[in-house]
Amino acid sequence: MNTEPTTEPTTDLFVNGTLMRGLALHPNLAGAEFLGEARTVPRYRLHSIGDAHPGMYRLDPKEEDGGRGVSVAGEVYRVPADVLRRVEAGEPPGLHRGPVELTDGRTLDGILYPRELAEGHHLDISAYGGWRAYTAARPRPARAGTAGTWAWHHSGVVVPDLGAAVDFHRRVLGFEVAFEALGMTDLISGLLGIPGLGCDLVQCVSPVSGARLELLSFRDVPAGTDPRLPVWPGVAHTAHLVDDLDAALDGLAEAGGELIGQVTEFAEGRAAYCWTPSRTVVELEEQPCPDH
Repeated sequence: MNTEPTTEPTTDLFVNGTLMRGLALHPNLAGAEFLGEARTVPRYRLHSIGDAHPGMYRLDPKEEDGGRGVSVAGEVYRVPADVLRRVEAGEPPGLHRGPVELTDGRTLDGILYPRELAEGHHLDISAYGGWRAYTAARPRPARAGTAGTWAWHHSGVVVPDLGAAVDFHRRVLGFEVAFEALGMTDLISGLLGIPGLGCDLVQCVSPVSGARLELLSFRDVPAGTDPRLPVWPGVAHTAHLVDDLDAALDGLAEAGGELIGQVTEFAEGRAAYCWTPSRTVVELEEQPCPDH
């Protein structure tokens, strides 16, 4: 009998965007081995998709000798199968795995984006030769207001039937599912200050504008819960990114706002739901601002 332990296969993966070290989706690579920096052969084009992440595609063979192709910088990781599944589940809409040819002669799996969705629709940043070089050249995002927000993240709305709402937004309005969290309990209870609350949510992205919409459905909402809280169908909130949540909450309080539940720690960072003085709801999410 074979008693040797079995190990899952690994994949050497070339990444060129927010999966790279120090960037937003790099935590999805936890458990992968960093093998080094690398570049593609000069046969690719690179676009900024909504200024949130890059989209790379290879030119057609007949175009490769015309000087349009560029060499794109990235990083290579040895990725276990379970980590690869997590990486693929967390990728923004449109991104997919495909073969990428590197200058050292290797052809590895890489992260690609459909040309038909990038060309003519999103800013071509090929001249920068990589996502880091492009983001380093971008103007520094300004902080806005006393909360110091540096980006609007999403609008959220509660729906009675999450599956039907997602289907409608995908089929009729063209939204693409970017993220889902099903079976949330303790985190959402803490965020809203309602013990025993359950929630499923899906975030969708418009391929037209890049706008992000969060659809939420709640269960076990106690009778008598404030009808203005975003746990009832039709009630909405907006979410904004800050790089210092404590300072943002101080700024919000100075203007008459107040914390609803508790500051809650998510995988992406801390977050809080807050009342505005007019008793609408805003969510503040703590993420590092991409200063350059």
